[in-house]
Parts: sequence; C-alpha cells; structure tokens
Amino acid sequence: ELFACYKWRFLLAPPLLFGLTLLFNSRDLHGLLIVISAWDIWHVLMQHYGFMRIYDAKQGEINPLTSRMDWAVSLSWYLTLIAYSPHYRHELLRRAYAVGFPIIPPDAFQFVMNLMAVVTGLITLVYAGYHFYLWRNGHRVSVRKGATLGFFLAASFYLYCYVDDFVVGFSVWSAFHCIQYYGIVWWFNQNRVAKGGEVAGFVRFLFRPRTALAVFYVALILAYGGVNYLVGYITDGGILRLLMAFTFTSTLLHYYYDGFIWKLRQPHTREFLNISPVAGPTKTGPRLSAASLARAVKQLKPANHGGLQAAYLGAIILLLGGAEIYRPQDELAVRQSLAALVPEAGEAHFRFAYELWMRGDLDQAASEFRSAERLMPNSPDTYNNLGAVLHQEGEVDEAIEQYEEALAVLSREAAGGPKSTGSPILPTHQPERQVDSFQVHSNLAVALADSGRLEKALEHFRLALEENPYSARVRTNLGVTLLRLSRREEAAAEFERALEVDPGFAGAHVNLGSIRARQGDRDRALRHFQSALQGDDELARRSAAEAIRELGAGK
Repeated sequence: ELFACYKWRFLLAPPLLFGLTLLFNSRDLHGLLIVISAWDIWHVLMQHYGFMRIYDAKQGEINPLTSRMDWAVSLSWYLTLIAYSPHYRHELLRRAYAVGFPIIPPDAFQFVMNLMAVVTGLITLVYAGYHFYLWRNGHRVSVRKGATLGFFLAASFYLYCYVDDFVVGFSVWSAFHCIQYYGIVWWFNQNRVAKGGEVAGFVRFLFRPRTALAVFYVALILAYGGVNYLVGYITDGGILRLLMAFTFTSTLLHYYYDGFIWKLRQPHTREFLNISPVAGPTKTGPRLSAASLARAVKQLKPANHGGLQAAYLGAIILLLGGAEIYRPQDELAVRQSLAALVPEAGEAHFRFAYELWMRGDLDQAASEFRSAERLMPNSPDTYNNLGAVLHQEGEVDEAIEQYEEALAVLSREAAGGPKSTGSPILPTHQPERQVDSFQVHSNLAVALADSGRLEKALEHFRLALEENPYSARVRTNLGVTLLRLSRREEAAAEFERALEVDPGFAGAHVNLGSIRARQGDRDRALRHFQSALQGDDELARRSAAEAIRELGAGK
C-alpha cells in the first residue's frame, strides 16, 4: 500500500543517497554529517511529538491549535536544551566549522541562546495557560501526553546537560528513542496481522504474539546494530567506505521514510493504532484564526512532494559540499572560537591547546590544557600533553607530576574506573588523542632523566618497553641513561637491540659508534657514524659528521 503511494521515493531514494554518501566519504567532506545530525534532532523531536498526538487522538482531542501548541513547546524546549548542552553544542559547531560556516562572534551567539531561553519560557506559559483553559471548560487533557512531554524534557536535560559523560547521556537517550520506536512498530504490525490487514508473508509470520517471535524480532534489531562491529575486522579501505555509505544511507532513509509513512490522518494508521476514526477536527478548544489561510496555502503547494524534497536535500548538500571545498577558515581561529562559544566543554579547550602547542605558543597552550584538565579530570591525554608542554618550557618537576597523574588515570581505567571518551554523535578522527601507558612511561622517563633522577628514569623506560618492546627510540633513550650512569656495556647492549628493531635508527648508531670509538674499534665506529649520516635525523647527522671529523683527527 505504501509502495503504491510512494513508488518513486522508495525506488530512487536508496541509490541516490548511497551514491552521495560514497562521494562525500571519498572526498573526506563533512556536509552529510551536518545533514544527519540536524535531521537526527528533527527526527527525535517529531517522534516525540507524534506520540503526544497519538495520546490526544485516542481521546478524540485533535484540535489543530492543540497540535501546534504541542509542536511549539516540544520544539522550543528541545532546541534550547541542545543549545545549552556543552558537548552537543560543541560537536554541532565543530562540524559546522568543518563544513565552512563563518566564525560566530561569542556575544552574538550568547544573545541567541538567551533569546531562545526567553522564547521557550513564554511558549511554556502560553502552553500551560491553554491547557488550563481546556480543563476549566470541561475538555479532557491527556495525562499520558503530559507525562510524555515531562519525561522527554526531563530526560533531555539530565542526559544532555547534567551528565558529565556525554557518551553515556547520548547513548541512554538514543536507546530510549529506539526502544520507543521498535515498540510502536511491533504493536502496529501485530494489530495489522490480528485484524487481517494486507501484509506480506514474512510480516504475517514475524508479528504474531509469540515469545519466540519477539526474541527473533529483537535479534534482527541486534543483527543490524552489529554492523558497527564489522569495522574492527575490515582492513580494506574500499570495503570500509562501502560500509560507511550503507550505514549513512540506512540512517537517512529511516529519517526520510518516517516523515511520511506515519500519518495519523491516514485511516489505516489510525485503525492499527486503535484510534477511532474522526471525520475532522473536534471543537475542543479555540479554533485557529488562520486555519482558512493555511488551507489555502496548502493548496498552492506542488503536487510532487517527493521531487520537491529531493530538490531541497540536493541543494543543501551541494551548498555544504561547495562551502567545505572552498572554506577559508584558519584552524587556530576555529578552535579558539569553539573554546569561547563552549567554555564548558573540555574537548574544545583540549583541541585549542593542541593547536597552540603545534604552533609553538607554549604559555597559552599550557593554560588551555589546564582548562581542559579541570573539565575532563579523567582524560590521560590532557595530563600527558600538558606534561609535554611544561617539559618544553623547562618546568620539568611539574611535567613529572602531570605524567604521573596521567598514569594514575590510566591505571584507574584499567581497573574499570571512569574513562574519558569523545563524542558519539558523529564519527571523527582525533590523532591527538592516542595516549597509552607506553607513551606516558616513556615521557615520564625522559623527564626524570632530565631532572637527574636516573635510576627512576631507568625504571620507567623498562616499564615502557614492557608495553612495547619494539621501540627503537625508547631503547636508545634507555641506553643514553645507562651511559650517564657509566654502565657502558649495558648501554651498548640496548643500542644493539634498538638497531635490531630498526636498523636505520640514527640515534642508536651515533651512540653505539661513540662507545666503539672509545673502545678503540675505529672501523665499527665509522660504520655506525656513516649509517647515521644516511638518516633523516638532522641532529644525529650533525653529531655523526662531527664524530667522523674527530676520528679523522685522531681523537
């Protein structure tokens, strides 16, 4: 029945969206991510609004003004809560900047947020007054609708704005949304089967009131969700792009199809939701004065809604793709803007600090890392990076404290404690967030060695090598520290092991060549120095060249 009504939408939408997602993914463009995130917000909102309308319709309350009131209060509150959610706001703004949106002045942004709060408050007062008017005039006000609205807003506030770990908040809210959706699909189709509706054989088989079939239904849902876990087993880039395109396409199709297959005004939808047929709007409240104008405007709309929707979506995607290709923003300005617009988001300060660090502004980078540290106390990356900045500034003792705190956080994570994670909303690549205990032990060992605590440094170099025994750099640093303790043979052994791991590692060649030269083995020393000259390490190349000159001078 749906296919008969919307044939071309069902035929054309999947291949067109699949092609678009492949194109955007192959060019590493973010425009579709913006479309998906914005559509996700709208989709969640409209599902909630649809349930409110179902509860009113079951009581015969289908007045157009009541419907618009429900829509207005839901829309204003949900958008306001998203705007006031630090993590949600940060991710949406970050993706908007990635696409090419202009930098937003902080004062203007704060004004818009304040305006949203004021408008939401006014709409809420009007909404409450309207329903009080209905109640005083003897009309039924749905308690279930009110409870649904209250839960929707309370859950959105708690999970988006109050819970510190946004991954937890977003996941719980998304799970509720999905369970609510899968529940109504199960109920609706059970009614279709029970009432003898025209359904296909598989649908008639699946949606029967049997425990085993309910389990099978859930298993199908989990199987679809399990597609995500395939990523860990796929190494081919082309297949991964196809999998990503499939995921994006199915998500967009869900949003798109749900926009027109669930319509309460359609008789079959009302029948299988157990809603009594109603000829038209009931006189349960004040009539909308602009109703006649709205009907007139509706008649002027094009008949081909599918084509119009495709044109809208195509225009938006082309605009976003073009904006990203030619986006002029400087990355430092973008990250600075995000830190100013979302000062409550540790991720914003972390990214701004990292960019400052890469550009050599160590003082401001340290300040921003401290802000990120305060907001993300369970982020070992922040402690590690702040330690590295302080180390570069010569604040070795304070750097050591930061590295030790990073190790403490990693230890708590390994014991099952809280873990800092990125945003679950959109896939992202974060090269600056890859710290592990190997890196922190290595960094701490270097700092300890620089502070003169050589024995303690040896301990952490060895702990790092327990995590990764194939690091030529760490083995070379361990060897240098042993040399400083006059343990020359042990140092030579470490340099040899480093060259077994990486035969071209210039630092190991220079240090091992120096040991061989002091032992009088000029030929082996010269070979090591010449090997160092072949590498890309400029400091090692200069050291090797000087050593060769000294050997030639008989030193």
